[in-house]
Amino acid sequence: MKRYLLFLGILALIAFYSACSSSTDLAAASDDPDETSQTTSSSSKNSSSSSKKSSSGDSVLVVDSTEIKKDTVVDKVYISANSNIESPYYSSAVAFCWDEGCEANLPSSSSKAKSSSSSSGGGASIDTPSEEPPTIEGNTMTDNRDKKTYQLVSVGGKLWMAQDLNYAFGQSMCFNNEDANCEKYGRLYTFSNAQSACPKGWKLPSREEAQALINDDSYTWSYSGRCKGTSDCGFTGEMGFHWTSATPQDGDKNFEENKGDSYAVIIVEKEPGYAGDNDQKFFQVDEKGKHFSVRCVQE
Repeated sequence: MKRYLLFLGILALIAFYSACSSSTDLAAASDDPDETSQTTSSSSKNSSSSSKKSSSGDSVLVVDSTEIKKDTVVDKVYISANSNIESPYYSSAVAFCWDEGCEANLPSSSSKAKSSSSSSGGGASIDTPSEEPPTIEGNTMTDNRDKKTYQLVSVGGKLWMAQDLNYAFGQSMCFNNEDANCEKYGRLYTFSNAQSACPKGWKLPSREEAQALINDDSYTWSYSGRCKGTSDCGFTGEMGFHWTSATPQDGDKNFEENKGDSYAVIIVEKEPGYAGDNDQKFFQVDEKGKHFSVRCVQE
């Protein structure tokens, strides 16, 4: 009887140690990502595929059979050794691809980075003007943003547009909202839009540059009028108004009345017959929200 009880005790002890050893092996396996992946793969033969997060944070698809769900987007694809897949699938390491050669149509990482960069910075970059500089041939400039051409002239050692800018941008408008007036006079811009309207390498004139233009009687102006809002327009054919980057100062017309951040400096040009005995060309301080013309000067 004693021998029988001793035999049972030995069997129980062996069983206890065997159970502890199995638990230890499982715990060790759970600490190894690769072992875990293999265990998951071998134990899921009844399912078509499984996805998980790798240690690097990438989304991973582990394929175990020929039946794979379409439109699955992952970063990496692994086909297990137990897979019965006979025909190849294609992966760009960005998206799962189902037809041979289709990787050519997938966006590259560089194009995705470019897209991300262009859409950042606090606003969408859709319709952002081209950064390609204009093409200059002799006394003609072609604005490569819209392929319109302008005559050029040299004044005070700087190259100037001899026609009003006609580039559709921001809140710019045609006089009286008639397209024919844009073709004849160019477009009218608010001060905010005028600062960004010139092509690359060109800008609004400084006070010194604008003064040289006022002093040159051979320079031709366009009496293209102005618009206070989107419909209150006037003076076309009689007066022209062009934005500058000058800071308002004493001596500019309306300087005392128009002080503050809502005002900027323009050049006023009166048609000689309309000016009469009054000044024909001068600086004036006016509202930034009005629509005036733009003549760009090369930087």
